[in-house]
Amino acid sequence: MKYLRVELRYPPDLTHPMHRLVDESEAVERDVLVHGTVFGEPNDTFLFYVEGDIDVYTEALRAVDRIREFEVTRIDETGHYVLLTQRRDPVDDATFDPLQRTGVVVVPPIDFRPDGVARLTMVGNAGPLREALGELPDPIETTVLRVGEYDWRQAVFDPALTDRQFDALAAAVDIGYYDSPREATVEDVAERIDAAPSTASEHLRKAESAVMAAFMELREVS
Repeated sequence: MKYLRVELRYPPDLTHPMHRLVDESEAVERDVLVHGTVFGEPNDTFLFYVEGDIDVYTEALRAVDRIREFEVTRIDETGHYVLLTQRRDPVDDATFDPLQRTGVVVVPPIDFRPDGVARLTMVGNAGPLREALGELPDPIETTVLRVGEYDWRQAVFDPALTDRQFDALAAAVDIGYYDSPREATVEDVAERIDAAPSTASEHLRKAESAVMAAFMELREVS
């Protein structure tokens, strides 16, 4: 079963006001759609995970006319869940209608990032996946970041690496950088990912730190 890791880049005039907040305010660091319920009704309900100053975020929520109601639940000092109901608009329909078809499943979360970027995972049959991507509106720039065989277990352990950190780590494993004895050098990793050795080394250090931290957190939870 194939999966696609897809990046959607919205032009400013089509970017949701709450996602523009990620660009415009340093107070909000992350805005992630965890789950959503979409019916044939005018209003949809979504659960977001938000990192940052929740007061700034909720003030922005109140300023968006299409948001009908919301509820905030604190997780820790900077992390919150936000359950909200909002009126659907034509941009929502144009974006998500092509994805709601037989043979395609959008697997949450959808990660909203700066510069109008949303990243999501699509699972399904090759034909419907191609059709879904082909029917997304032209103003939304679509990039397929990764293609592979889907395995739900990958989501159980997620150190939230950047794409470049993942590429460096994958290259290092593939060429034997972590073998004992070591069969490759940082320079070999750098050549594989087309980067300077110092850049490759930095990617590896940050990736290793994130992986170890995520692993320890997983162990503590279990």
